[in-house]
Amino acid sequence: MSIPRPLPFARARNEAQRQDRLTRLTAATRELLTHTRATALTLGDVATAAGLAKSGILRYAGSREALLLRVMHDEHLAWIDTLARELPGRTPAEALARTLAARPVLCELIAASPALIAKLSPDEMGVLMTQARDAQQRLGSALRPSLPLSDDQLSALTAAVHAFTGTAWAWTNPNSIRPIVTDFESTVGRLLRVFIAGLESVDR
Repeated sequence: MSIPRPLPFARARNEAQRQDRLTRLTAATRELLTHTRATALTLGDVATAAGLAKSGILRYAGSREALLLRVMHDEHLAWIDTLARELPGRTPAEALARTLAARPVLCELIAASPALIAKLSPDEMGVLMTQARDAQQRLGSALRPSLPLSDDQLSALTAAVHAFTGTAWAWTNPNSIRPIVTDFESTVGRLLRVFIAGLESVDR
């Protein structure tokens, strides 16, 4: 995917134009994240790539953190679509780990998300919670044909997926030291296999 061609900045005059600006921002941000760590990405980087002023990014996305988390939500939805196609031929743990490993931008954002969330405003936190509920419902719809889950179990599994992904990704891709984890997919797969077995045993 290529970064959208920069256009002269002009303030959005209606909701459709505002959504267009957001789409440009998220597309540019996602492309930058293919070669830049989330912790290192600046508003200036995004502004240059998207052809908007920094003030425009703040106007349309709210903050750097909110923009990155918006990209994470988009990545979540794309990942869940892929997961739904993978599940019929694999165990849930295998499908989850395999599809997560194929989406490094999502894994990078999950690993960075605790620090991003800590800086959100109350309004931005409300948007994030709406996005999180939406993603969890979609994840449940994808998983339940292969893995019957109660709402509480789905919440627990969602939390586990993010905890395992964030930690394993950070340990597989450290900034300077040698990796602690050398195989992200197999590590996450093993962790999820044990966790899902625990969920199933509690339900018996």
